[in-house]
Amino acid sequence: MKIAGIYLAAGNSSRMGSNKLALPVGTMTVGSLALETALKSSLDKVYIITKDKDDADWLPAEMKLDAKCSFIKCPTAHHGQSESLRYGIQQAQTDRMDAIIVILADQPFITVQMLEEMIACTKNNQMCRFVATTYEQTIMPPVLFSSSMYNELMELRGDKGAKAILQGDFLQKGKLLPCADKRLVFDVDTEADYEALQLIEKTK
Repeated sequence: MKIAGIYLAAGNSSRMGSNKLALPVGTMTVGSLALETALKSSLDKVYIITKDKDDADWLPAEMKLDAKCSFIKCPTAHHGQSESLRYGIQQAQTDRMDAIIVILADQPFITVQMLEEMIACTKNNQMCRFVATTYEQTIMPPVLFSSSMYNELMELRGDKGAKAILQGDFLQKGKLLPCADKRLVFDVDTEADYEALQLIEKTK
């Protein structure tokens, strides 16, 4: 079973005022932390989706050379997250991936264990159409989708993320993995978030 990560890194950083993925965190950057985790996992490939003019200079050179990495530029990223997702899914279809995990580049504290739990879930139950992280009963990324979901995901438009599909009776077609630690689903959207991230990193 082949599974790819779709690493969404084409956001506008509108609330930050500058490219948040390039902000330093120790010897790393905001955008490199979750990618490092994805590359350590058993994912077969990681598709890094960036804006058209973004050469991913916010990533360390050795990370960009990792054999698992595949960089995809999304010229329509300004139309919303669904555009980036669609570009990733098209590549997953080309590469005949059995499932994808949607990962946000601004979620620095996701763990290898989280990803492996999702991968194990879908390998043990191939009828499962999705595996989603939840915090306090709210669905959060990362989220795994089986290939049976690709067509539905491709129909999303605008800034609707993949979790727009995950509601109502459809929730019975997959598995929810509760996350007890809010930090694991923390995302960096504002200056205050970035300051909090730096404090957490210093106390590790």
